[in-house]
Amino acid sequence: MTPYEFDDEPARFSSRLALAVAAVAALLLGLGTGPGLLGQAPELLLGLLGTGALVRGATGVSEDESRQRAVGSVWFVFGVLGVGGAIVAYKPSLAAAAVTTFGTLAVLLLGLSLTVGIDEGLVRSLGGALSRSLVVVVAGTVLLAGVHVALFRSAAVLTVAGYGALVGAGPLVGFLMLQVEVLVLAVVVERALAVVDGWLPRRRFDSRETALRQFGVRAGDVPKGVYVLLGLQFVLATTGTGRALFTRLLVQTGPFGTVVGWFLQSWVPHALLGAAILLFGSVLVARLCQLAVVRWVGREPPKTLGYAAGGAVVSVLVGVLTALPPVTWLVDWSVTDGSTLDIAFATYGMGTTFLALVVMALCAVLVSLPVFMFVVWDEATAPAENGSTAGAGLLLLSAIAAGFGGAPAAVVFIGVAAALATWDLSVNASLVGNEVGRDAETRRGEVIHAAGVLAVGAATVLVTLLGVEFIGAAALAVDVPRWRAVGALALLLLALVCFAALASGGDGASDGEDGDGPDQHVDRGPWYTQFDDL
Repeated sequence: MTPYEFDDEPARFSSRLALAVAAVAALLLGLGTGPGLLGQAPELLLGLLGTGALVRGATGVSEDESRQRAVGSVWFVFGVLGVGGAIVAYKPSLAAAAVTTFGTLAVLLLGLSLTVGIDEGLVRSLGGALSRSLVVVVAGTVLLAGVHVALFRSAAVLTVAGYGALVGAGPLVGFLMLQVEVLVLAVVVERALAVVDGWLPRRRFDSRETALRQFGVRAGDVPKGVYVLLGLQFVLATTGTGRALFTRLLVQTGPFGTVVGWFLQSWVPHALLGAAILLFGSVLVARLCQLAVVRWVGREPPKTLGYAAGGAVVSVLVGVLTALPPVTWLVDWSVTDGSTLDIAFATYGMGTTFLALVVMALCAVLVSLPVFMFVVWDEATAPAENGSTAGAGLLLLSAIAAGFGGAPAAVVFIGVAAALATWDLSVNASLVGNEVGRDAETRRGEVIHAAGVLAVGAATVLVTLLGVEFIGAAALAVDVPRWRAVGALALLLLALVCFAALASGGDGASDGEDGDGPDQHVDRGPWYTQFDDL
């Protein structure tokens, strides 16, 4: 028989109903705000879809299995893009921007609070997913930028052309470069063999490996006289007199000097030595990459790779889609000529531009997450209650902004009532979960409570609308703008909500605490000092 584990998460029915009420109210406020038939509903719909993906991702990255963590990272990154796109999209007015922003963030906070619970573990998991995905997206951005401007091919062509011109400057320069290549190759061989010894197990005697070890030398073991001779040759090679004297010396030796001069300026020995340097140097580069990756993955590689899955999927998806001609044609057709995006596409490439926007979105969330959670999270309350009050408050602010934005009075009052109902339902869900557990059969009580809350909210909206209708008809002589009247009523409702919150606050000890005993203070740093769990 397995021991019973008490699940104190919020009750399912009340949590889902609170989220549904908040989402419907946010969409309704968006419909009533802004020009056109739909108003801000498309932006809010995008924000709500992003919120759903973000909450799904937050649930996944908080799990212990690597597969769920990777899937959650993908959902989380796409959710960040959806929420960010809804917030930064064009808004016709400040009120419309406030309605979209507050409505989206309200549903997001409620979703995180009622589904996952806003606590230290969630913050650290989100920080790990954001930071690891951000590194991968930045690397993808740099790679796509290099491909767009042909950086790697241009670097190779310029290197070969510049090296050929340098070697062809004269026999003395070619002789100096040949000596430098041999010295560099000897040093690189020694370092590469040391790296390979660390990678591979001990092997039996190999004459070829022994010969390579005899050729290799440490940079510190090279005699100082070699560096002095190379320095003197460099001084002579930088002067026309030195190059002329060396050429004349070769001419004086007859045909042998002619052959030596041709050999020193030929591409064959330099190409062979350069290829060998690249071969053994690639081992050193691979070692540096290995050290960088090991340092990046930290103490738990599966967790790090799971966190980075979102950035990897977005980078690959953007790179593949922007390489398809139909996609590029469709995007170019939808972008206005001469706009900022059009100029960025022409300068940096379409894939690079889109990944740069992803980097900006992830950076914005990474920077704002600690501050945002610092405002929302309270150690004295349960994780499920940390974001509920803030989410309901943001929904209330969205309703007030809709009133100032010219939304119908009915929409504003429904938004205010929905904010109050959302707050009550979320608090009840948390209370039921803490008292009897999430797995207990509480559906009937939750339905009765929810029906009462919604009935009171509907009656309040109806009475308010009737009051506005009759009082407004009796006060037609007063010339008050419509937006000011609706805004004043919304502010009055806000004041009533604040008064109710103050009146319902208690100062008694919480359940399970002994008021007679001394307070036990746990000395630990604030949560933002442990923002990453890797």
